[in-house]
Amino acid sequence: MTDLASIAYGLIVKLHIAAGIVALIAFWTAGLARKSRGGLHVKAGAIYLAAMRGILLTGLPMALAAFVRGQAAQGVFLSYLVVLVATTVYIAPRSVRLKQDFAAFRSGGYCVYAVLLPMAATASLGYGLNTGNVLLIGFASVGFTVGFGMWRNIRRATPAAGWWLKEHYGAMIGNGVGTHIAFLAIGLSRVLPKDYANTVQLLAWFGPLSLAVIATLVLNCRYRQRQALAA
Repeated sequence: MTDLASIAYGLIVKLHIAAGIVALIAFWTAGLARKSRGGLHVKAGAIYLAAMRGILLTGLPMALAAFVRGQAAQGVFLSYLVVLVATTVYIAPRSVRLKQDFAAFRSGGYCVYAVLLPMAATASLGYGLNTGNVLLIGFASVGFTVGFGMWRNIRRATPAAGWWLKEHYGAMIGNGVGTHIAFLAIGLSRVLPKDYANTVQLLAWFGPLSLAVIATLVLNCRYRQRQALAA
C-alpha cells in the first residue's frame, strides 16, 4: 500500500473498531433492557443498528484490502460477515415496521438477501473445508440457518400470529453472533499472546453460536407460550 492508502486504511480500521465497540455496548443494553414502546430497548436497538451499518460501510473495504494483501481467509470471513450483517440489519427493523403486512415484509430486497446469504455461506464453507479453517466452516452454519428461515417465509402461505416478533429477535440474535464472532476472532485474538490467540480462534465461533442457540430456544419457548395465551 502507498502511504496515502495506508493512512486511509488505518482510518477505516479505527472507525470499524469504534463502531464495533458501540455495537457491543448497545446490543447488550437493548437485550437486557425492558421491552417497552419508546423505552431504552428501542433507543439502544436503534443505536445498535446504526453502529452495525457503520460496521458494514467499513467492513467491505477491509475485506477487499485483505484479498489485495493475499490474506484470503480473512477476506472470505469479512466478506461473508458483511453479507450476513447486511441481511440481519435489513430484517430486524423491517419485521417491526411491516408487522401488519407479511407479504410486503418478504418481498423486494428480502428475496435478494435470501439468495445472496446462502451463496456467501456456501463460499465460506467451501473455502473452510478446502483450507481446514474451522472458523469459516462453523460460521457458515449461521448463514444457512438464517437463509433457510427466509426461504421458508417466502414459500409460506400464511404466517403464524405474531410472526414479526420471532423474525425480529431472530435477526438480532444473528447480528449478535456476527458481532461477537468478529470481536473474538479478529479483535481479541490480535491483542492476546499467540498461544491464547489460537485458542480464541478455535472457540470464537463456538461460544457465540452456542449462546445464540440457547437464547433462541428460550425465546422460542416464550414465543410459543405467548401465542398459546393469545389463542
